[in-house]
This record gives sequence, C-alpha cells and structure tokens, in this order.
Amino acid sequence: MSRVFSFLNKYKWIIAAVCAVLLLAGITILAKELWNPGREEVKAGVQYLKELESKDINSVEADVKAVKKQSQIDAIEAGELSLWAQFSDYVIFGDSRTVGFSYHEFLDSQRVIADGGYTIADIATYEDRIVALNPSYLFLCTGLNDVSIGYWNTPEEYVTAYEEVVQELMSKLPDTDIYINSIFPAQDPAFERSSKWLEIPDYNAALKEWCEEKGYHYIDNTQVYEEHRDLYESDGIHFRKDFYQYWAMNILAEVDE
Repeated sequence: MSRVFSFLNKYKWIIAAVCAVLLLAGITILAKELWNPGREEVKAGVQYLKELESKDINSVEADVKAVKKQSQIDAIEAGELSLWAQFSDYVIFGDSRTVGFSYHEFLDSQRVIADGGYTIADIATYEDRIVALNPSYLFLCTGLNDVSIGYWNTPEEYVTAYEEVVQELMSKLPDTDIYINSIFPAQDPAFERSSKWLEIPDYNAALKEWCEEKGYHYIDNTQVYEEHRDLYESDGIHFRKDFYQYWAMNILAEVDE
C-alpha cells in the first residue's frame, strides 16, 4: 500500500494533468453537443438573438412596455391587482380632463392638482405645493388649453416654454421623475369651440421630439385614444368615467421602476 501512495505522490502532477485534460475534453464534447446548430432549442435561441439585433433600442423598449402593460391589464381584469393602488408617492397636474382622476375618487384629491383652464403656465402657482409633497413621480397632463388659449402660437414656442417649466421643476425636485403626457386629441363637435384643437397632433409631434432629444419621460397616449375614443363625452373634449382606467394603465406602463 505504501508503494501505491509513493507512486501516486511521485506522479501526482502528471495524474492531475491527465484528469484535467479528460475533464476539458468532456466539457468540450458536452458544449458541442449542447451548441449543436441543428438542435431546435439552439435554432430558436439564435433566431431570437438575431431578431433583437435587428431592432433598435426604442423598438425593444416599446415591446417591453407593451408586455408590461398587457400583464397589468390581465392582472387587473383577473382581480389580482388593484389599478389605483399602484399609484403611490405621486402628483398629477393637469386641466379639466385630469380632474376626473379625483372627481371619480380614483386618486387622492390632495395629489391631483387640476382644474378647468389650467396650462403649463399655471404650474408656477402650485410649485410650492408640489415641492412640499416631494413626490417620486410627477405626471404633467396639460395640453388642451395650452393649444387653444393663445399663449403660444406654434408648437415650437410651446416646447420652448415647456422646457423652462421642466427645468424649474427639476431644480426644485431633483429626486422626482417627471413624466410628460401627450395631449389627447379633441373630436367633433369640439372644433366648433376651437379650430386650434385640430393642431393637437402637431403639438404632440413637437413634444415627443423634444422629450426624445432631452431624454425626458414621454407618455404617448395615442393608442389609448384610438382604442377608447368612444368613451369621450358628447362634447368631444372630456372623458367618461371608464376612460380613466385605460389612461392610468398607460401611465403606469411608462413608469421606470
């Protein structure tokens, strides 16, 4: 027995090297087998990676948000998730459309700062209140009056003014994520009151481009409008109670957690 131990001790490095070679060979064979291009699992994986390669970042992010939004919808419809409970540590600022969030008692009226006629020019009036609440998320939901009231004659002028507002808010709320909602279009018979509302798509295009350029959070409500425009009030401006859940889900889908 002592001879065996002596032999093993004498040639232990050689034995170790041989074992290492055998182990490496085994791993190589296993890897080759697992990465056999003919395997269906590998084919599917390679195809998925190629699809990701062909997409730009914005497209991938859009897909992720779409999946997140659908998951939320499924969970809410199944009774597994409370939509309104997902809103926490927030402030929503907006116009008469935004009032619906508190009017229908979906959200805390102390955190929904909204009234008829409000524009981004009114944010300064409530800045101290917003700062005192110090929310993690601030959702800006103006636009209807901004377009029609006449303070800004073009989308470019509006975006310039909006930039000043956002910069001021960021300086006072450095830890708050600010989200800028696109403007929901108006529809007949609203244009009898203001033909300026026909220009809302142009304002949205300018807002989106500006947000992308500056890296601001932009909430595109286009799909919500297209899918639920039947939930507008008869004035073609305001929303019925059921509309708000879809708007809220779209907002939450954009929130970076």
